[in-house]
Formats: sequence, C-alpha cells, structure tokens
Amino acid sequence: MESPPAVVDRHAQENPNGIWAKIPLRSDNGDLYWEGIKWSHLSNAVNILVKFMTEHLGLPAHENESLAYTGISDMRYAILILASLKLGYEPLFTSPRNSEEGHLSLLKTTRCGKFLYTKEFTTTVTSLSSQSNPRLFTLEIPPLNYFLFPTDPSNIPPSPTYPTIFQDDFTLLTIHTSGSTGLPKAVPLKSGVIRTATTMSKMPVPPNRSNGHDLFHNKSLAAALPFFHVFGLNLFFVCSIYSSTTTLILLPGDKPPTAEIMLECLVKTKPDAAACTPFIIEEMVLSLPGGFEALCGLGMLLFGGAPLARDIGMKLSSKTKLMNGIGSTEAFFVPCLVLEDLVNDWEYIEFAPGCGINLEPVDGLENKSELVIKRTEEGMEWQQFVFYNFPEVKEWRTRDLFEEHLTKRGLWRYAGRLDDVVVLNNGEKLNPVRFEKILEGGSGKVKGAVVFGTGEFQTGLLIEPTDDIEDEEKFVDEVWELVEVANKEYPAFARVWRSMVLVGKKDKPFVRTPKGSVMRRRTEKVYEEEIRELYCSQVGKANGHSGKVTNGHGSVTANGHGIKDVIRQAVHAVLGSKGEGIEDDTNIFNVGADSLQALQISRTLTATKLDCALKTVYSNPSIDQLAVALSATENTRNRTADTISREERMSRMIYRYSKFVKTPVPVYRSKKIHSGFGVLLVGSTGSLGSYLLQGLLDDERVEVIYCLNRSKHAIERQSQSFRERGLGDVNFEHHPKVRFLTGETSLEHFGLDSMEYDSLQKAVDIIVINAWPVNFNSPLESFESVIAGTKRCADFAAFSPQHPQIVFISSIASVMNWGTVRHDPEDGETIVIPEVWDSDNSIPAKQGYAESKHVAGCILQKAAYGGYIKHPSILRVGQLAGAVGGKGVWNKQEWFPSLVKTSKALGKIPSRIGQDTIDWVPVDVAAQTIIDIAFKRYRLSGFTCFNIVNPHSAEWEELVAVIQQFYSAHGQSLQPVSFDEWLSDLKAVSATATDEEIERMPGLKILDFYESLTGGINVPGYNFETELAVENSPTMANLAAVNGKMMWKWMEEWNF
Repeated sequence: MESPPAVVDRHAQENPNGIWAKIPLRSDNGDLYWEGIKWSHLSNAVNILVKFMTEHLGLPAHENESLAYTGISDMRYAILILASLKLGYEPLFTSPRNSEEGHLSLLKTTRCGKFLYTKEFTTTVTSLSSQSNPRLFTLEIPPLNYFLFPTDPSNIPPSPTYPTIFQDDFTLLTIHTSGSTGLPKAVPLKSGVIRTATTMSKMPVPPNRSNGHDLFHNKSLAAALPFFHVFGLNLFFVCSIYSSTTTLILLPGDKPPTAEIMLECLVKTKPDAAACTPFIIEEMVLSLPGGFEALCGLGMLLFGGAPLARDIGMKLSSKTKLMNGIGSTEAFFVPCLVLEDLVNDWEYIEFAPGCGINLEPVDGLENKSELVIKRTEEGMEWQQFVFYNFPEVKEWRTRDLFEEHLTKRGLWRYAGRLDDVVVLNNGEKLNPVRFEKILEGGSGKVKGAVVFGTGEFQTGLLIEPTDDIEDEEKFVDEVWELVEVANKEYPAFARVWRSMVLVGKKDKPFVRTPKGSVMRRRTEKVYEEEIRELYCSQVGKANGHSGKVTNGHGSVTANGHGIKDVIRQAVHAVLGSKGEGIEDDTNIFNVGADSLQALQISRTLTATKLDCALKTVYSNPSIDQLAVALSATENTRNRTADTISREERMSRMIYRYSKFVKTPVPVYRSKKIHSGFGVLLVGSTGSLGSYLLQGLLDDERVEVIYCLNRSKHAIERQSQSFRERGLGDVNFEHHPKVRFLTGETSLEHFGLDSMEYDSLQKAVDIIVINAWPVNFNSPLESFESVIAGTKRCADFAAFSPQHPQIVFISSIASVMNWGTVRHDPEDGETIVIPEVWDSDNSIPAKQGYAESKHVAGCILQKAAYGGYIKHPSILRVGQLAGAVGGKGVWNKQEWFPSLVKTSKALGKIPSRIGQDTIDWVPVDVAAQTIIDIAFKRYRLSGFTCFNIVNPHSAEWEELVAVIQQFYSAHGQSLQPVSFDEWLSDLKAVSATATDEEIERMPGLKILDFYESLTGGINVPGYNFETELAVENSPTMANLAAVNGKMMWKWMEEWNF
C-alpha cells in the first residue's frame, strides 16, 4: 500500500490547490469562521513538524519507536501522524480524557519513552514524567499557526526520504480502548486495515445494492469526532487521504463538541453531510432553535457509538439520509449495506455479505444475538479488518448484542453489550466491575454494588448494604469515601455523583448466581422503577443538594463568598486533579474538562443559587469569564421564584414544553393493525380510570385497550380497584381485550422499548390522559413530570401513522379564577364559564394543581394550532361523586365523605359550604361521558373544550336534609349550623386530637381545605356552560341532578 505521507505529497504535487479540509479559526473579534486547507498546506505543515521533531526530539532510537501524543482535538493530530511516519516513529495516541493511571499503563505496555503534547496538557504530562521510570522525554509542540502560517513561507523545509510503500502488517499507529475494563488497552492499527477499507467499493454486494462506505465519496463532511477515535481515523485515512474526494470540516478543538458548535458549523459551512454522536443530534433537535432544520438540510447524517432516541430519528429520517454505523477500536468498522428503506429502517443495520459476520443467539437473552466475526475462506481476508490487527485469532467476539427486525430478515438493531460494559448515551463506555469490587471489598458495609447508566448521560450506583440500615443518608455518608476511591480509578465521564446513589431495599435483594455473584441485568430489572425515577429527579439538580454541593473532591457553598470565589471552588471541586494549579483565565476544556464535567459545574453553581446554564459554561470556559457572565445577570437573577409572578412561571413552563418539530400532520392514515379502535388509557387504576376502563371493555367499538401505569403491580391494583367498586372480579392478566404496560409518559418512548413503542403507535386511535397527581398544596414545578408527559403524548400522536385523538382530562380548577379576570359585574352575580379555551395564565385557581392543568392544556393548544397534532379535546371535569350504578363506594378519604363522617362525630353539619350549588357528576357517568365525547370527536379536526359538570344542579341544603334523615333513621340527630361554627368546633378538637378522634373525624386531616371553602361564602356563584358536552354525549344529556336517592345510596355504602 502506498504510505499515507506519500499519498499526501502526491496530492500536493498533482493538485496543490485542492481543498483537503476546512478548519475553524477565529477572527479578531472572536467569531468562528472556517478556512480551507489545501493539500499543499498539509504537506508543508508535515515537513515543518518533521524538521521540528528532528531538531528537538531526534530520530527514532530503533525501528518503529513508540511516540506518544496528546493534545486538543485539532489538525495537529493529522500532521503528527504523517510526520511520525516519515521519520519512522510509531504514533501512540493517548486520549486527553484518560486518567494518569491510564496514561502510565499505555506508556508501559508500549514501552514508550517520548511524549509530545500541546501546551494545554503541560501539567498532566509533567506529572506523568515525574512518575515514569525511566523518566519520560517530553516535548511541547508549537501551536497550529506555526505549521499553517510559517513566518517565511518561501523557506519550507524539504521532505526527508521516507518509505513510500507499507506492507499489510506495518503498524501505522497505536490507539487504545476506552478503558471500559478499568485501564485502556493499546491496539495497533495495521496498514492492511486501511488498504482494505480503501477498496470497499470493490466488495461484492447483492444486485442493485451499494455498500455504506461509498456514500462518503464526493462529499464535504462536518465531523464531531476526534482523531484519536477510530471513527475519526476512518474519516481521515479512508475518506479523506486515500479517496481525496471527501472534504473534512473540523470543529474547534479547544472544547468538547457541542450541539451549539455543530449548529454554527452547519450554518456557516453548509456541508453535504455530518457525522456526530447521538447526544449532539438529540440536543440540536430538542434544545436549539434551527437545529432540526439544519440537520434536515444535510444530504446525509451519520451517527454511531450509541443508540439515537427513536422519536428524534423518526423525525429526521423522512428529511435526510440517516445512517447508523458500527465499529470498534479492535475491528475498525463493520461493513454494511445501504438500507433499501432508510426512512423507516434507519435504526437498523444490514451487514454486508461475505465478511464473516455471524449473529449468534445468546442463551438467557430473548431475541438477542451476539455479533461474531469469523475468519472467512482463504483469499477473502481482505474484507475483515480485525484479523489484520489480530492475525493470530480465528474469530472475534464483539460482545455487542443485536435484535433482528420482526418482519424484515437480515436487518439488525443494536441492543447493548453482552458483557458488563455500560454504554452511555454519548458513546462513552466503562466496565464497572473494578468500581464495584472496590466497594464490596472495602469496608464490610457493602454486600453488593451495581453501576448502571446504559443509554443515559451519566452513571449511577446501586448499593446493597450488608446489614439492615435505618438511615440511608447516613449509610451513604459512611461508604462515600470508598466511592471516591473508586471514582479516582475511572475517567471523568464514568464517575458516580453522590446524588446518583441508590440504596437497596431489604425486601428487594440483589439477584445472584448459585456461586453468589450479582446478576447485573436482572438486579437492574428489579430496581428499574427506582432507577427511572432517579434519572427523572436529576433534572435541574446539582448532585442532589442545594446550597452546598459535595462531589467527591470537596464542597461548594455560596454563603459569604463573592461570585468568583464560588466559581473557583466549583471548578476546582469538579475537576479534581485536573483543576490543580489552573489560573482564573485558563480555559477548562484545554486542561481536559469534558461535557459531563461542564454539566457538573453548571449544576454545582446552580445549587449555590447562581443561575448557571450549561451553555453559559461552554460560552465562558474560564473562571474569569464565568464570573463576568454570572455577575452581569446577578441583578436580574435576584428576581427569584418567590418574586416571579405565577403567570410568568406558567409561561416559562409552557415555552419549555412547546418546542415542536415543524412537521405537518399527514392527511391519510396508514393501514391499522386492528380492525376496531385501539385506546391508550394513561392512568387506569384510580377511581375515574377504573370506570373508564370498564366502559371501554363494554364498548364493542373498542378492540384493544392499552393501560399505561407507572407501577409494575398495576394488574393487581386494577383487579383490587374493580372489586372495591363492584365492577367484577376480572382476570386482567389474560383478558383478550386489555394489555397492561409499565411506563411513564414523561420518559422517552414512555419507558417502553422501541419495538413496543412502535407497535403502540401503529395500534392507537385515541389517547386518554388521565394520570395526574392530586395534591392541592404542591407548587406548579412539582407537576413538571406529568406536564412533560403531555408533551410526549403530543409527540406520540404527531408521529403515529394513526394520528390519534388526544383526550386530556383537565379540571374546572383550571378556570376557577375566571371571575376575577373575565367577569363583568353588569352581567349579574353569577359567573358563566363557557366551553372555550382561554390561554390567559391568570385564569386558573391559585394552586399548583390548577396551574399544571392549565399549562398542559396550553401545550396541547399550541400543538394543535401549529399543525403538530390534529384534534385534541380538553375536558374540564368538575366534582366527581360516587357511582350511581353498581356497588362502588365513593372514596371515603375525599373531602365530602370526610365532612359527613366528621359531622356525625360532632353532631353538627354545615348549613352552607360556600359554593352551595351542587353540580356534581357521578364518577361512572363522567367516565361514560368522556368515552362518548372521545368517539364523537374522533376524526373531527379542531381544538375543542368541554365542561364536564352536571347540567342540572341541586342545592346544598337539599343534601343536608337527606343526611339528617339518614342519621335520624339510625337514631342520631344532626344540627345544622353555620360553616364558621362547624369549623370552629373542629379546630377546637384539632389542638389535642387523639388518634381515635382523628379516625372518627377525618376532617381534621384536611382542615386547610375546609378553611379555603370559607372564602366562597357570599361571593358570586359559578355557572358552567355544558351545551357542547350535552351535544356530544347522550350520557350527559340524560344526567339528572344529584338527588336524595343518590345521596342515600352513598350514605349506605359508606356505613359511617
């Protein structure tokens, strides 16, 4: 094979003005721009470095002497590869992300005694040199401008004589694994690998098909991948140097690649294609205005290293060629074909035939197969990269798991790792066994430990205590020193934060083998709900603390310190040894800080009450810059949550969850997998949910009901709920019409696996969102997860081939401030609330529950009016009473049953309660009304709003009379008194109430609620319009007012 430096020099002679790559530079005002680097520039830069190395380093002491290099991720990697090969050195690229132990291990195994570096890593390399035996020879190389813009362009040194042909077994350079086994392992990259890769276009493929590598030719390609990564080397050697038709566009090397930088690159350079990690793609789509559009403008988007979120992939695949690639340090890349249906099958891979690729089923893992590369017949090895690097082996077991497409044979989707490797969603990998063993063998307090995090941005730790514990926080304090010891053994991206520690429960022991070893995957399955909740809780938190932050290196607190002092503490605490000796003007990314540490700094500062977004850290990557940026916003930031109006808080929440991808809703529906209706019922085990489920089961139009609940014990809870309400003893586990799913709408794919989610989208015609926490004392922010879930339901509907209708169960509380905002006194005392939507944030009652319902409704309104979804319906449900059919008991813990029981104990009952007009709806009637409206509005366009309150009202005094009659018939009289007197008597008891009295008078537990009712006495009443609900629901049209017969039934069922 013609050697890489010979190829570059040939291009420089034959096409000196041809563009090899575009690199980022900064103008005098600091703005980024991209400069074309010609082949002649690259060739000259190589010769300048050859001369520099010859003068300061000397020639190799022996053939192929190892020469280590680490630096910021810029073009100097490419220059150094070519210069080293000209001089006879064998480059060793050691990642800037490695720990000191990782660097030293690589130096030892490769017998490397010389280390080149960029100035940003002076501290690291000096420390390595002091620990090496024999001592390292270290040399800082000049900045990039030294090679690209020499002071005397006319005096470029000539190239030395060098080998122009390399044999297949020649080592071009040495790279290393990510350290997922604890320490990184050196892996040679042989010349035969590159030679083989450059001939991929000759690889046999089926008729009318092409291999994936051909897509890179004749492209300009923006790459968010470093040269020390096998993906980056593939682009450099194969696509760039040897094909000479691909123009690489590099990102700035002074900080980790981010979504913001990639967006700027795409906008300014307008490349044909881009290659980056799923994490960057997801950030661009979800968080950056214009990010989705920029990606859609590409001719091709290549991702790899980790799975891409499915809903994002679905959005992109119809707009651009979305390509999934797979490779590894040892195997380089695995040859694949271009998929025939990239729009629908983008997340799958079709492996090229004839390359020895086998998918072997794995015992104990259903539908999972391991990718194994087996040496093919003699003469065909040229298609198998791994056997050039490891010629002594006959097969290579990748330990990567895949699952085959359900209907398209030969298409495979990545499904994780067979071994213990944890793969984060940014592509980083770690093997946690060493970490876990440090904990298990350190103090005797830890019986078992499991590090988790596959598919997430950061790791977490699950600990099984040896003995019973009473205080989890105290236990974590006792073992945290061991966690710190383990953290120091791992790269920064792999370290566990204190807020990411879970303590195992006595009733949920770790699953173990007969030999006592922890079975990782099965144990994670046992704790999957706790793990899911832990990741949800991390949004907006800094290591799980506020005001004071611990992270394994110290603590940070804002009390009594200036802003710069606090920032300095945070940076040093997060960076640990990397932060030692850095100055206030040092760019933290130039000393090895990565994206996870940037996030940790952001959260740490936020926890000290400094409002520091992640993008602020990226934009201001030094202590000085952060101090200026945060000081500038401090006066504005002092408008704390306490002084920000509730309307503003709602506006911010609505904005946060109204970032919809601009994709029109198609007119036509795809072929359904069911002939009847499919209904997704979110929240089925509560009172209203149970009656909804019963109604759907009885409805012949419905073929299948999917019940999505958080609890994995939902089937048991549902059966119990049915029995308690007199709905029958139903065997839900084997019911032909209903399927229970464990998940949450706030999670990606609702917490379901991709195949399950995909099937759900194809089956569902109607979504009923009924799951909502009922807590009138909680602030708006506590409802954020269900608000986020509403947005995900809109995403589900928008990208479903059935375009299902969303039916959102709201509350009349969401409009209970209507009178203050909209009521005109000239209209009379009664406040009429119409069946129309009002997005005014002053409308909901002044409580988090009401505000959250309003916010969710506004999100759906924006989704509908923006063409994102077709026909959502908002149903404002009023006070639900007990059922009028069957034997179901009205929940005794609710305010009205509690009032009745308390009144019996006091011997007094309020004659008025404020809003004395009773427009309650029996719960079974409300459920059927919701079903009526859902089917009536199905396929009808438009955003509609309904008031689900009784069209016919009764008066409170009528109910009081029935309650008095009931207890009179049972030998007890109740005296009607004013509400103030009744409340005063109850308060008198509350001061010294015993457990027995609280049992007899449950109203003691909700005194605050009853006090809130006093504000409604002698104020205008509310009248809810119901014409639209009556028009769309025969059940509602036939509903009578709450009457004595109903009241008597409920009293008998309570049996107070």
